[in-house]
Amino acid sequence: MVGLIGGGIVGLSIASGIASLGLAAYLSRHRGRPGATWFMASLSSQGIWALAYGVGLVLTDPQLRAAAEALSWIGMNCTGPLFLAFALEYTGRSTVTEERWIPVLFVSPIATALLGLTTPFHTLLWRDFQFAPLFDLGTVLYSIQPLGYATVITSLTMAGIGVLLLVETMVAYGSVYRRETIAVVLSSIPVSVVLILWLGQIGPYPQLNLTPALLFTHVAFDAYAFSSTSMFETNPVTQRTAERSAVDDLDDPLLVVDEDSRVVKLNDRAQSLFETSRERLPQSFSSLVGTELASLRSSGELSLGSRTYGVSYTPLETADDSTVGGIVVLYDITTERKQRQQLSVLNRVLRHNLRNEMTVVRGHADSVESNWADQQLGKQMHSIIDASDRLLSISDQMREFERIIDDELNEQPIDCRELLEAVRTDVREAYPAASVTVQTDSAPDHVFTDPTVLSLAMRTLTENAIRHSVDSVPTAELACTVTPAEEAVTFEVRDSNGRIPEMELEALDADEEHPLQHGRSIGLWIVNWAVTAVGGELTFGYDGGNVATITLPADIRENNPDSADALSEG
Repeated sequence: MVGLIGGGIVGLSIASGIASLGLAAYLSRHRGRPGATWFMASLSSQGIWALAYGVGLVLTDPQLRAAAEALSWIGMNCTGPLFLAFALEYTGRSTVTEERWIPVLFVSPIATALLGLTTPFHTLLWRDFQFAPLFDLGTVLYSIQPLGYATVITSLTMAGIGVLLLVETMVAYGSVYRRETIAVVLSSIPVSVVLILWLGQIGPYPQLNLTPALLFTHVAFDAYAFSSTSMFETNPVTQRTAERSAVDDLDDPLLVVDEDSRVVKLNDRAQSLFETSRERLPQSFSSLVGTELASLRSSGELSLGSRTYGVSYTPLETADDSTVGGIVVLYDITTERKQRQQLSVLNRVLRHNLRNEMTVVRGHADSVESNWADQQLGKQMHSIIDASDRLLSISDQMREFERIIDDELNEQPIDCRELLEAVRTDVREAYPAASVTVQTDSAPDHVFTDPTVLSLAMRTLTENAIRHSVDSVPTAELACTVTPAEEAVTFEVRDSNGRIPEMELEALDADEEHPLQHGRSIGLWIVNWAVTAVGGELTFGYDGGNVATITLPADIRENNPDSADALSEG
């Protein structure tokens, strides 16, 4: 009959096993979180260890007792490697657990399992196995062999390394994970001490291993870590992954959020901006910033007082491509926003006020020219009229370009020949004295692009060629061809004018206007912007005249029924 003390030891051992397996089952809801699966496996191994030892204490059959002892050894020696794997992944070192040499960590537990299952046939783990009853329990004594010591010490060492990794995490990340780490570390200390004492046969009862009974306190600490501190709901892997992104020294405000949109890390600029401190973390993103993360990502902007910030969100992914949160960076765009407003005002002035006033100037100049007898003053009036026309043309071009670009691109299959003929007609109406020809012998049947934007670019190039011609009859030739490999479609505008000044082309390449690089017309800029909008490329050459070439991807889709239908409908 088992006494009170013996019953307590058996009860605690079995309770430790059941509690370990129960906590592993409870944590299954966190499966997929960094470290969760490994920790569940470690708890399961621990549960097998405690249950096997507790049941073994009430067995009297020598073979069954030896089998229970072997099973407890398997659980004991698998717990350490599994705990180390948990610590590596939980603290953001998952790349270690994914290397090819990770099976080395499990050589010892696998060897223990094989040796434990075959103990009746060898004495590699222990020898002289015999009953040594204590407190009316089926306790046993045996001499642990060198290989047995090696397996237990290996498991203990791995568990110790895992504990050190958690301690390092507590030191590195401060209060965010302090309670979780302390709970797990404290739970490991008494268990490890008692196991070492038993392993060294130190104490009055060498046949009794109290480690399985003490595992109950270990499980209690672990349960506190998960139920009270939400250990797997926020974990260090988010911060460590952020550190690998080399953004800690960024001058802009930066916040690191976990999968549940809680801020777990921020830099000094963010602390100052939101008037908070790292001691208050983790904290929900909405309570700190004042808006939901999803809304901020959607709008792309955040207004704080008189400042406006652009928002950049970068997902944080581990080595196995699991998303563990993200990095939010706020870029101060207040100055850019003001400049945009200023440009908008200037644009309205150009499109409306300047045009209206210039129309008045041109009207009066035209009236004066037609009624002025002085030939010299008449020529001057004519120059005023020409200058007014050029300014009005610029205003018209900018207004049309803005109208087109403000709309979404409407890409569709278009007939190349019809597009060039339409451009020719429009230009001839504006410049009836000009000679505009169309060459489409090698043109494809159709090309897939936005017809309005492409027409604007072609018409602007053609009008530029005519306006800058010094010939009595300005000429321009429009052409469309497919490259030999049918990788692109090219649209060309040729003229017989002098070479376009290099300063104008250099300004286009630089994407900005520089002093002494002011073009004769904004037309080339409009063409450049339009071609970029449709994903094309604009180039210039000279072959007895300027050759402006627009190159578009050859998305001709001749065999696409939908494209054919669209063409027939058009």
